[in-house]
Amino acid sequence: MDIHHIDTARGNATLIVAPDGTSILVDCGASAESFETSSPTRPNTTKRAGQWVAEYLKANGVSTLDYCVATHVHPDHVGDVTADSPWNADRSYRLTGISDVDAVVPIRRFVDRCAAFPRVAPSEYAPPDMPFAKNWRAFLASKQREGRVIEAPAVGLDEQIRLGQSAAGFPAFSLRFIGANGYVWDRDHNRVRYVFAEGRSDQDRGVRPDENALSMAFRLEYGNFSYYSGGDLICDTRGGKYPWLDTETPVARATGKVDVAVANHHAYFDACGEGFTRNLDAQAYVAFSWDVGHPDPAPLQRLLNGWPGEKIKDVFLTGTQPCAELVSRRFMKLVKSKQGHVVVRVDKNGDKFRIFVIDSGYATSNIISYRSDYFRVNISASDRI
Repeated sequence: MDIHHIDTARGNATLIVAPDGTSILVDCGASAESFETSSPTRPNTTKRAGQWVAEYLKANGVSTLDYCVATHVHPDHVGDVTADSPWNADRSYRLTGISDVDAVVPIRRFVDRCAAFPRVAPSEYAPPDMPFAKNWRAFLASKQREGRVIEAPAVGLDEQIRLGQSAAGFPAFSLRFIGANGYVWDRDHNRVRYVFAEGRSDQDRGVRPDENALSMAFRLEYGNFSYYSGGDLICDTRGGKYPWLDTETPVARATGKVDVAVANHHAYFDACGEGFTRNLDAQAYVAFSWDVGHPDPAPLQRLLNGWPGEKIKDVFLTGTQPCAELVSRRFMKLVKSKQGHVVVRVDKNGDKFRIFVIDSGYATSNIISYRSDYFRVNISASDRI
């Protein structure tokens, strides 16, 4: 099983290819942020980020995607819209991010954070009233008219994304949505909690959770290997005033220990808190980074476990800005990589894995610029879910 963290310098994009060939795309951002604060599109600006991701998929033998998981509705996860964004054929939506991918590599099934809107708690997690969000909804509506499947995440269940019959003979595979929209799976009681309702006072009723706090998060297991990804979940409580806004910590607690984890919110200042690193305790972290604020020194220190006398964790960054390196210079010397596609390859038995960094500066590159040490899984039976 391969997990590709694709470096476009414009947002998150992860391709998971299961042993039977089942393919899952997790996000595909296309941020329109200025190059003054964000890196230019990689490998170059001749194509949009979604087009480059589509090229990467095809280069890795993926001509159709079985699933697309959109963790939340932000430009660096689903695609931004500008005056230059081209229209699709019937001008019902613009091509950007995930819609750019679908134009080249069709997606059969979508899991969307907002798919249940407005039937469930509309005031809590309506999509942002912004052009990029409206474009995303228009794109999904168009796909639904074509007969594609659009569904909301089934928090707590591990049967929503499944492999085909050809997976017989391989180790067990499961992908469980641990949290979404403020709902978090309670692994101890096998139920779903609505964390925004816990400890919330009447004076807090007008406070709306940030879109990042609504992100979908999942735990993937393949044999003895485990993996976490949670979009842009944050632990920010606005100076401790609203503790219930911290969705990152309860999700990490429910997820438990994993081997590899994606850093929440690009290891930005409001994410990857103590509860995140303590509960996941991953051997390796991957951070999608390309902005002047990615990563922030404090989250980076927590990911690295970078305190005197402690065993340093492996951290892989998909990219860095020179100024970000200066701000985090104390810890930058400890990271395993600062640029490139980060690929996790799990062996067929699901009990060993390696991590490769591939040069993302070329349109058709398969050059391995760094290979990690050999990893052996050390998850105990009690950590499995």
